[in-house]
Amino acid sequence: MTKKENDLRIGFHSIESIISHNPHKIKKVLLPANRVDLRINELMASMDKNNIKYEVSNKVKQEPEALISNDPELNFKDLKNYLNSNLVNQPLILILDNVIDPRNLGACIRCAAVAGVDAMIINKHHCAPINAIAHKVSAGGAEVIKLFHVTNLINCLKFLGEMNINIYGLSEHVNESYHECDFISPSALIMGAEESGIREKTLERCDYKINLSGNKLFKSFNVSVATGIILSEANRQRHNKK
Repeated sequence: MTKKENDLRIGFHSIESIISHNPHKIKKVLLPANRVDLRINELMASMDKNNIKYEVSNKVKQEPEALISNDPELNFKDLKNYLNSNLVNQPLILILDNVIDPRNLGACIRCAAVAGVDAMIINKHHCAPINAIAHKVSAGGAEVIKLFHVTNLINCLKFLGEMNINIYGLSEHVNESYHECDFISPSALIMGAEESGIREKTLERCDYKINLSGNKLFKSFNVSVATGIILSEANRQRHNKK
């Protein structure tokens, strides 16, 4: 990932989310010169309120772009400190393994943010980078969810097991439905690419292997769609408990 990609955010949703949650990260926003409408005016008003620099640019087409000062990347040590703290109770965690398309990665981040996931773990060497594309597709989700990058997922899963967190892995080769899972208990859901799925070594570390579709003729889902479906069920269970 280049520094330019890492420092760039594109689109209204992404920039509005940063303004709402981390306005200090914005260095400057570039606005499209050929666009004057309510959406632009609302964004300008929000930036004025937060003392954020912006300028009109002919190089920007339809959507605004923001130059960002990034926070340090969170790693496995940060994850352990977070889960050992009093900041989270009955954690719901999403883990991505072998998701190599940044658009799918961004869509999964968006699903996790909407579902109220407490933390997201990304297998750093076996997933796409969180670049400008992933940030745009996440629609600001990357600003509201804790993202941890780990270089040894097996050790990470071992730690989660020691924390009494149930680990679920999606597989089309089993019969147990995700509806049968107890997501009210501390839970970690591992998702992989739709073509190859979760890597075998990762799947072996799962406490439960679950299936998404009961349709024998069509079992394949895009990973972000599958993630959204299962996290919606987890969110439903947790909401009904309250």
